[in-house]
Amino acid sequence: MARRVLVHIGTPKSGTTYLQSLWWHNHVALARRGLLLPGASADVQFQAAAVVRGNAGVLETMDERQLRSWDRVVDEVEAWQGDALLSQEQLVETTREGAAAALDRLRAVADEVHVLVTARDLVRQVPSAWQQRVKHGSATTLRRFFERVAKDDPDFNFWHHQDVPRILERWAPDLPPSRVHVVVLPRPGADPRLLWRRTCDLLGIDDTGLSLDAPVANETLAPAEIAFHRAVNAHFRNAHLDVALSRRVKAFMEPRLGGAPAARIALAPDMHAWLVERGNRMVDELATAPWRVVGDLDDLRPDPEPGDGVDPDAVPDAEVLAVAQRFIAAELLARVSAEPPRAVGAAPRHRPGPGSRIRLARVVRRIARRR
Repeated sequence: MARRVLVHIGTPKSGTTYLQSLWWHNHVALARRGLLLPGASADVQFQAAAVVRGNAGVLETMDERQLRSWDRVVDEVEAWQGDALLSQEQLVETTREGAAAALDRLRAVADEVHVLVTARDLVRQVPSAWQQRVKHGSATTLRRFFERVAKDDPDFNFWHHQDVPRILERWAPDLPPSRVHVVVLPRPGADPRLLWRRTCDLLGIDDTGLSLDAPVANETLAPAEIAFHRAVNAHFRNAHLDVALSRRVKAFMEPRLGGAPAARIALAPDMHAWLVERGNRMVDELATAPWRVVGDLDDLRPDPEPGDGVDPDAVPDAEVLAVAQRFIAAELLARVSAEPPRAVGAAPRHRPGPGSRIRLARVVRRIARRR
């Protein structure tokens, strides 16, 4: 039976990829120090979380062994003598009943059950959450996404992911407040490892000798790359709502982007002002809640003044075209490099039909006109 089991439930875009990559990169060393990451991989914990959450779209893609991943994770925790850590941000969408059932399972195999959530200010969360939707196949603009956010509808998935008090009301109504932890993401410009140190203190980890170079990063795209991605997504209607299609779109597009010059995304003044007010209300609520805060709660208060940046809904066509050209060139280079050389005088392996040549000619003409 484990001493403690800690369930890190998100929020998405609050340093979760960074923390998870470090935890899994060091999971063997952490186990030697008494902290188990059950499931043997982040993929297994993702599958276990899908079972807990009852995510039908993901469950349909899983085989019989994967559908038993939650049971296997619980069994590993029961066989462990130290602490155990589960970390999967999709757990924030779990219903109150689903969370209660999961915690009951864990109470049966650990002396203590803790819930922790990492959080970041809303002004930074909205552009990040929107970009993540684009990566998964959405063609919506930032303005349109914000308009959904500003309805403050608790059933909109952004608020399921980001309204920290509501998340903890679903997950921790019966836990002692001392076992419910809000870990605050530092402000921009702070020591990049401050979030890691805050979680180490909470988990009781001495990170001496651990490898602290995160091997995985959730890359931020440049505004022109996001605009290009949205234009491609428009050809796959509602891809972000189809798990299998969303995975294919993301797997193809993500490795081929990331080379454009980075620029901060700017929110329009009305967007910024609304999120500042809503973010401060959330911080005020957390300040009066009994849960334990790790870090400075004021770091969750958005900067009252909007900073400089680029409107991602108004990127010049020339910049989007440049991204498209680099994307196509890189893809062609990869395909040509992977092809075995053709013997001199041999017939081409593929002769494009007249339809292909006509479509290609149209693309070339469009590019020429734009330039």
